[in-house]
Amino acid sequence: MFKRKKKLPELYTDQELNAVETHIATMFGNFENVFHELVSPDIHVDICIIDPTPERNYYTLVTMGMGAHRMNVPKELKGQKLDRAEVLVALPPDWDIHNDDERWYWPIRWLKNLARLPGTCDTWLGYGHTVTNEAPFADNTELCGVILSMVYQFGPEASVCRLPDGDDVNFYQMVPIYKDEMDFKIAYGAEALEGLFPDDFDIVLDISRPNFVRDKKE
Repeated sequence: MFKRKKKLPELYTDQELNAVETHIATMFGNFENVFHELVSPDIHVDICIIDPTPERNYYTLVTMGMGAHRMNVPKELKGQKLDRAEVLVALPPDWDIHNDDERWYWPIRWLKNLARLPGTCDTWLGYGHTVTNEAPFADNTELCGVILSMVYQFGPEASVCRLPDGDDVNFYQMVPIYKDEMDFKIAYGAEALEGLFPDDFDIVLDISRPNFVRDKKE
């Protein structure tokens, strides 16, 4: 009896990986530490850990490997180079990123969840897309979903990595949101939701930040 051939995970080529690594280091910050994935059934998702600096006093965690998979973008968007992406999140400088308690681990879990979602569900992720957790991420916050935003704070050049063959990998910011904000976005769109955020909105995760939709109603 023949054994079914094991499917190998989708990976960047060496040249592509070098381009993505260089882009992350140049645009988001140098990284010496990486959460290396031990088991990779579909894609290999590492997470680059960029430590806080005086200029950017927060952790920046960036996926590296999500973009090896070409997402199933709608026909009307084909040709716009939106089928490859990586995702990042900004965490406070006192965040215990090496603690696997869910109070600390859920942002990392969700980077991995988002990285695998397009392949698992044969779909795509891009600006303004939201994904719900259905319940709060942990028992110390009411945040229960995420929206993908542009990486505004890093400058427009940071949003796209050009690969050696001319293809693009798009970078998006994972912004955790409340249920009211999720419902508002679904009803009125991502730009409308972002319009409720204050001009000085801090992209660094705050598990008890104001609920901008609920606060506006009140």
